Amino acid sequence: MDMDKNEETFELGSVPMKFALEGCPGLNHFSLNVLFLKFKTENEKLIMGSALYEPDFLSLKKEGDEWSLKYHNIYGGDCWLIIKYNEVEKSYVGEKFINGKSVVMACGLEWKMFFFHFTMPGLANGERCKFEVVEN
Repeated sequence: MDMDKNEETFELGSVPMKFALEGCPGLNHFSLNVLFLKFKTENEKLIMGSALYEPDFLSLKKEGDEWSLKYHNIYGGDCWLIIKYNEVEKSYVGEKFINGKSVVMACGLEWKMFFFHFTMPGLANGERCKFEVVEN
């Protein structure tokens, strides 16, 4: 998402919802999806850009004390996330990739704060997203 110098912009992160499935303890460390947002004003209208990432269930794996799950951008492109959870340290690490390059990385011990910091940067240049007017 490229922004003009004359446009007013601000960013907003979103805290996702945990899976709550019996019989899938590894999956319960992860989110149903991950949403990145960015807002801008253009021609006196508030416009929201959003990129939604959904889990690739086949990528769920456990190596030692660490679970990992990959997420893909629903709008396509080479845009994906990897989130890892360490059961011993009870910690999260997340990294977002756009066109093969790491653009965001965050870590944390607490679910909400981890996702707040992970999604806070919003959209990255080159990230596939949806635009919509949210205010006239």
